[in-house]
Amino acid sequence: MIVELFGPPGSGKTTFAHALARRLREDGYCAEVVRSYRPGVRSGTLDLGVFLSVARIVSATVSTAKIIFFPRNGGEDLSKSLLLLKAIPPKKPIWRARIWQHILKLSHAWDRAETIEDIQIFDEGYVQAVGSLALLNGNADKATLETVLSNLPVADLTIRVVLPRATVATRLRERIEREPPAERLFEADFEVNMRAFGVFNTISEILSASGRDFICVETSTQGATARSAQDVERAIIAKCSLATNLQRRQ
Repeated sequence: MIVELFGPPGSGKTTFAHALARRLREDGYCAEVVRSYRPGVRSGTLDLGVFLSVARIVSATVSTAKIIFFPRNGGEDLSKSLLLLKAIPPKKPIWRARIWQHILKLSHAWDRAETIEDIQIFDEGYVQAVGSLALLNGNADKATLETVLSNLPVADLTIRVVLPRATVATRLRERIEREPPAERLFEADFEVNMRAFGVFNTISEILSASGRDFICVETSTQGATARSAQDVERAIIAKCSLATNLQRRQ
């Protein structure tokens, strides 16, 4: 089973994904978080951002090459990522390179997730990738988003992380302060990230209009995160039970 999350940067997608996976494992289910990239943080007064950035570029280049040239689906993953970038191209070349690598790795991980029975939780899946492309492009209209979303793989369960704008703004500012200066070259700035509220509202409308269900969760506090994880776990168990019953009937 594939579970994907989407929501504004800083809304707590990765935190929630781990809380959900931990709860599922405690109840006897095999669950894994397929983690995306998280910005580096400044370590003390010494800024190692330049070295971390160089290491990141080298690591990304090597891992990208492995996906393209070695796995059996490398060509398909490459084609999918390039088509997405062509449909919604980011404004800056450095953003284009960053999101292309992310989508390429996402496609590779998603293909793997479809072949195993464990619960695979993507804190940033295809819906999030489309939202990120729209943010980095700045001019993607609703019709373009509809077309792109309709041609992407669909998760078994989609989760929207909802958080007040003020809370997200505070988290983003704190994240920026912790980032090494060199690391910020790879990331969108505060104003761009805050446009995510409008983008993901539009995406939610598109998903609803297309008949695709999704669950909204809140991560403002530990208690809210725990309650939301419990609700999502119930939905996952219900889907797993339904799938098992259908297999038995067949």
